[in-house]
Amino acid sequence: MVPVTTLTDTIPPEQLSRILGEHGFSPTEKINYFNCLFIDTGERKILVDAGWGCCTQRMQGQLLQLLNLEGIAPLDIDLIVFTHGDRDHFAGIIDTDDRLVFSNARYVMGKAAWDWYASDANLTRLPEEFGVLYRKVLPLIQDRVELVDVEIEVLTGVQILPAPGHKPGHLALIISSAGEQLLHVADSIGHPILMEYPEWRWPADALPEQALQTRRWLFSWAVAQNCLVFGSHLPFPGLGHVTPHGDGWRWHPITTEIV
Repeated sequence: MVPVTTLTDTIPPEQLSRILGEHGFSPTEKINYFNCLFIDTGERKILVDAGWGCCTQRMQGQLLQLLNLEGIAPLDIDLIVFTHGDRDHFAGIIDTDDRLVFSNARYVMGKAAWDWYASDANLTRLPEEFGVLYRKVLPLIQDRVELVDVEIEVLTGVQILPAPGHKPGHLALIISSAGEQLLHVADSIGHPILMEYPEWRWPADALPEQALQTRRWLFSWAVAQNCLVFGSHLPFPGLGHVTPHGDGWRWHPITTEIV
């Protein structure tokens, strides 16, 4: 749990609390959800992001346990797509002994994300533990990572889209199967309330104006295609639809009927 004031600094905290309460959310605290997407094509087993892993004692990931409950072993994963390089998306690829967890996997990452975290000048501006993580992990995967900076289909039915604004090299994905589509918006949105008020600044965005443009583009596309939407930080399971609402969109979780 974190204070709801971490959601935005665009409006006064009292107004934010009131609006959240009116929408059925806690007016004081926000749950930090994190969802990883697993894709089974029949031939390939893919993860989109790898979670926190054992990155910190405060934030222990549950990805491996949840995969195990579905009968999926780490060695079964043969491709991991990182939507960007933040620790909560990236650190789960190593264990407590600094070994690769998904040792059969190859990786896809935005070139700008790799370049940013491979820069000592950037890492020295971050807390020391960040630098330790990236200096340790990037060399482990450098021979098995594909860096992308354009729209590309990495596998049949799995399309990667640059989605700038949140962090360097941030990516979204379109997954297509049997005539249906799912749009993975990654960290283009941090909470359902930010869909209804897309102009509110999310402090986690490195380039807020560009992030706003990306949000508008992605959700307008989702509405036009009437496709499923998946988000890394939307309430579990992070899956639903969006419909137009005012200047933004309304979130309909997969368990909710769209009226």
